[in-house]
Amino acid sequence: MASKASQMLAALLASALIGSFAKPVGNLRGADGAKDSGLEVPDVSGLPDTPGPYQEEPNNTDAEKPKAAMVDWRAQVPNATQGSLGSLLSLSAWQEHQFCNLHKTGFFCENSTRIRCCKLEDGYAKCGSTANSSACSQQKLPEEPKSKMLKTGAGWWHGMPGFWHIHPGWHVSSFCQSHHVGSFCRSHHVIHCCNDYGHFVECNTQYHDSGYFC
Repeated sequence: MASKASQMLAALLASALIGSFAKPVGNLRGADGAKDSGLEVPDVSGLPDTPGPYQEEPNNTDAEKPKAAMVDWRAQVPNATQGSLGSLLSLSAWQEHQFCNLHKTGFFCENSTRIRCCKLEDGYAKCGSTANSSACSQQKLPEEPKSKMLKTGAGWWHGMPGFWHIHPGWHVSSFCQSHHVGSFCRSHHVIHCCNDYGHFVECNTQYHDSGYFC
């Protein structure tokens, strides 16, 4: 029986080959330069994040103080074995796949992307990602004017404390509540999870690849 790592790599390869991780629709932080301090969106530039199950997860209190990635970490990634599934990936995709095997469990910054790494039964894998994370950015993102926040379709209704207004088309998801921000291949379909003003929700309607096979 194939190992879980091999099964996971096969799913990642399928996603890479069909090009399922397309650009987001519209403007969100992490997409087309839009910045909204109340939103966190997944990094969709590479391979999907692993949905688990996990043997070990980082403490969520560390999410706002991620460690820096190792200097020149890509040079430390061993080449994929010839003829393996990994050898079918591009060099960059293979290196990204090995990021957490080098860094182990925790939150890390790779440029402006925050990467969440978890331990699996037979290795480590990326189990979440946040594009243009304020925790990783050297420059703080400017605060949006309240009037613009009201136009986003999501956020807290000013003047009405305690009421949350979710983005149209997004919905609360138990999967996203447990996995937080990231893009995952679950049951052979792409699932995008966003942090919408402190609420972890499925935000598939924001992405072209939603519902793609992976």
